[in-house]
Order: sequence, then structure tokens, then C-alpha cells
Amino acid sequence: MVEFSPECKQRVQRLLQCGQVAVRWGFIPMVLYLGFRKGADPGMPEPSLLSLLWG
Repeated sequence: MVEFSPECKQRVQRLLQCGQVAVRWGFIPMVLYLGFRKGADPGMPEPSLLSLLWG
């Protein structure tokens, strides 16, 4: 097994922490973006920001 230096371990740990933050804060906006990009199913009203907020 490869031994990493303490500096390398800190860099990997920081990279993983940044990845966790990106996933936590980016998941819901990504889902909303993909939903608005795809559009509504046939027969359903088109999604809008107001309908999302008041729904």
C-alpha cells in the first residue's frame, strides 16, 4: 500500500469536502434545471417559477 505524505492527505481531504459541499448545494438546483429544460409531460401545464413557488 502506498503511504501518502500529510500534505497529500490534507489535499485529498479538502477535495472530498469541496465535493460534498458541491453535491449538497447543487443537487436540488440541478433537478429543477433538468425538469424545466425537459418541459412538462403531454397534457400537463408548462412549469413556471410562480407555479413552483405557489404549488
